Amino acid sequence: MKLAIYDFDGTYVSKQTLPLLYKLWKKKKLNKAMYKKIWYGFVWRYILYKLKIFGWDKRRINPYTMRKTADLFRSISRESLDQFLIDHYHNIQSVVFHPLKTQIQEDKKNGFHIVLLSGNLDIILQAFKNDGFDTIIGSKSMKNGEILSSKDIEVIIEDKKREMILKHFPQADLKASKAYADNGYDIPVLEMVGNAFAVNPDKELEKHAIKNNWIIIR
Repeated sequence: MKLAIYDFDGTYVSKQTLPLLYKLWKKKKLNKAMYKKIWYGFVWRYILYKLKIFGWDKRRINPYTMRKTADLFRSISRESLDQFLIDHYHNIQSVVFHPLKTQIQEDKKNGFHIVLLSGNLDIILQAFKNDGFDTIIGSKSMKNGEILSSKDIEVIIEDKKREMILKHFPQADLKASKAYADNGYDIPVLEMVGNAFAVNPDKELEKHAIKNNWIIIR
């Protein structure tokens, strides 16, 4: 089996999706108190991240925001959450990076198994099977039918993404496989396949891509 592995935020979707999710949550007026509590917690940590102090870099703030989103989801009924996630999926379609949406179909024709691999919560990602992904791997967000609390969420990032690919596809032909990603912390996944594509890369990934003669897609 050969894989075509797609990152989500900043790659398949051209923007970071959590701000869009929170904007939609606010628009729909879902649990305002929990929204304010979590969102304001994000704001001051984001300021620390931009100031590059107290260790709040992207490898710390991104998993934090993802874990806290699970607490947001726990604050409404499952029925309301399911409908919200459907609405979020449709809302995201306007910012899907269409060259990659087209590429998925091309990769399918060429016999690749299409994988969506992201640190995003798996419950958010499931709707994107409608876009042609065969397997979706995200941060586990549920146990026994219930949303996990933030303290129980393990966000998959960097080497953990690589480990998830090896766990799910131990027999995959990685040399014949390909991967698309936008961020420096996706380098472990890009390095494990025969064909790596840097999609609108950040500075860290762009430097690494140029050094390794990877294709850059903009």
